[in-house]
Amino acid sequence: MQYLRALAVAALMVFGASTAHAALEALPPTASGSATLWSELDATPLPDVLPNEVWVNINLKARKMAVYRGDTQVLVIPYLAIGNAGAQRIRFEGSHQTPIGEFHVDRVNRQSDFKLFFGIDYPTPDIAREAWRDGLMSTRDYTYYRNYLRQHGLPPADTALGGSIGIHGLGARSARLHSQMDWTQGCIAVTNAEIEALDRWVNVGTRVVIH
Repeated sequence: MQYLRALAVAALMVFGASTAHAALEALPPTASGSATLWSELDATPLPDVLPNEVWVNINLKARKMAVYRGDTQVLVIPYLAIGNAGAQRIRFEGSHQTPIGEFHVDRVNRQSDFKLFFGIDYPTPDIAREAWRDGLMSTRDYTYYRNYLRQHGLPPADTALGGSIGIHGLGARSARLHSQMDWTQGCIAVTNAEIEALDRWVNVGTRVVIH
């Protein structure tokens, strides 16, 4: 099985798109000509942000991550990798999809195998409620979800919707592979240098909009 997996990865590296991984661009908060929130969100409903609120905008179509302070762009990561099965508003355990929506960082792991891990609060109460109402989540799972969230302040990762989603680096993984294909199980991956740059801006409570 490991031999077959190695062959599959090698084939994907050979035939994958040869997207060049551009250098990280950092912009000072007051730089003239800085891109603004309104030109970046591409018709996505705009979140209500405070003038000095630091938040993260992840554009899956453009494959770009940007950090904003209010409506001013302060950091750009021009390439990212997502789940190898694409993206979906309601993603399920084992689907290898990246969730779409508005989230918040609810934990930071600085001893992660991925260099650094910023966990987000997927599934949110709104997503869990929607999944339950649409019959995508059992009443038993939904009741467990609500009780766990109330007790721990974090969503559980062991319902039908899964969890343990976040933004992370590569750790010891191949930067070449990262630049050629989507390889995560649903998380959003950037390089080790880029996740360290995010560490300056992102912490527990930071809003993360994925669209």
